[in-house]
Amino acid sequence: MGEKNLNNRMLGHQEIHGSYVWLTYKQMYNIVMKVGNAIRNYGVQERGKYGIYGANCEEWIISMKACNAHGLYCVPLYDTLD
Repeated sequence: MGEKNLNNRMLGHQEIHGSYVWLTYKQMYNIVMKVGNAIRNYGVQERGKYGIYGANCEEWIISMKACNAHGLYCVPLYDTLD
């Protein structure tokens, strides 16, 4: 991704009233790095496994990308599992 794309839309969600709120590539990068650092500070080492529980949503995607960016194995734990 080049510098010219940093302000393009990457990930969004729809508000209750119908309009969309978007995060740009640059915003996503910053959030992903902070979340990944938080996970690592929690004690998860590189190549460690990190479980993410929840429904499909913007936060789930961010958490998964944070694991990928920091060399962690993302273990999906969906809310539909019994």
